[in-house]
Amino acid sequence: MKRSELLASTTTPDGLHMTLSQHSDNYSIEINGQELMSTRAPGSEQALAELAAQELGNTVRPRVLIGGLGLGFTLGAALEALPSSAAVVVVELFETIVDWNRKFAFRSATDRLADPRVQVEVIDIVDYLRTATNPFHAILLDVDNGPGAFTVSSNGWLYGRDGLACLRRTLTPGGVLAVWSAEASRDFERAMTRAGFQARSEAVRSRGRKGEHHTIFVGRSRS
Repeated sequence: MKRSELLASTTTPDGLHMTLSQHSDNYSIEINGQELMSTRAPGSEQALAELAAQELGNTVRPRVLIGGLGLGFTLGAALEALPSSAAVVVVELFETIVDWNRKFAFRSATDRLADPRVQVEVIDIVDYLRTATNPFHAILLDVDNGPGAFTVSSNGWLYGRDGLACLRRTLTPGGVLAVWSAEASRDFERAMTRAGFQARSEAVRSRGRKGEHHTIFVGRSRS
C-alpha cells in the first residue's frame, strides 16, 4: 500500500502545525494532525458555489466574495457557474494555502487563481468584512467547520449577531449569503432570519450521492 507523502508544512500565526500530504492522487490538509480538508470529498464545497450561483440567476456582472480558499473547489465551481463578466474576490487567512493552490492546482488542469476574474486577498475574513466598502451580490463562506466549531477563535464572530449584521451590510439589496457547515443547525438558520435574511438549509453530500452529510445555509437579504 502506498504511503502518504508529506509535501509541505508550516506553522500558523496561532502556533498550529499545518501540513499538506498526498496519497495516490488525493491531497489533504491537516491542522495539528487533524484533517481539515481533502480532495477525496469536494462535493459539498462545490455545492456551496452552485447553490449561490442558482440564487444569483442572471445577475449582470455579479460581484462574489468567497471566504476561505481551502483546496479551491468552491472557487472552481463558482468560476464554472458564473459569467465571464463576474468579479470574484477570494479571502484566505493563510498565504501558505494560496501558495499551495498555485503550486499544486488540486485536481484542476489550470491554476484557478490565475483566472482574470479572480482577486486574492490574504487577510482574516473578519477584518476584510469590517473594512469592505464595495457591496457584493453574493458572499460564500467556507470558514472553519461552520457555525458550530472553530479552528481560529475569531471566526465565531462571523456567525453571531454582529457578524451576520456585517455580512448583510456587505451585500447588495437582495444579495445572497451561502454558508458551508459540517452539520445542520436550526439555531443558526433562525439567527440568519433574525438578522434579516430569508433563510433555508440544504443538505448536501461530500461525494455526489455518497459521503458525509453537510449543510449549506442559504439566505437572501431582505431589501
